[in-house]
Amino acid sequence: MVVVAVLAGLAAAGAGAFAWMQHQELRQTKSALNSANTELQKARSDLKVASDELVSLRKQYAEQQMALNQLQAEMANARTFLEAEKAVSARLREDMAKMKEDFATALRAARSSQARPAGPMLYDPPKPMVIQGRRGVQAVNPQPAQ
Repeated sequence: MVVVAVLAGLAAAGAGAFAWMQHQELRQTKSALNSANTELQKARSDLKVASDELVSLRKQYAEQQMALNQLQAEMANARTFLEAEKAVSARLREDMAKMKEDFATALRAARSSQARPAGPMLYDPPKPMVIQGRRGVQAVNPQPAQ
């Protein structure tokens, strides 16, 4: 009976040691689970922040894309306007060159006509007549009485 009691005591001691080891592993597993849950919550929080930032960046990108499109349209309009202004400027330069030529031709013609003596006047312009009215009012008659 002593042997059975010793064996029973050894079995009980072995079962206690096994239970204690299982309890230690359970505590380590619970600790690791808590640590993993904490990291998971932190990762979820970081993911939420990153998701919100992504939404904000997409909105900014869309706004900047619209601004870029508007600026490109304005630049195209400015190019068209500039080309039109260049065409107008070229036409005005051509017109001014033609006017200079016409003016030079007219000036040469005027100078050549001044070299010839002017012809006699065919008539003298009439002199204005002064007619006195009844009350001392003067009236000027540009036409002579006929």
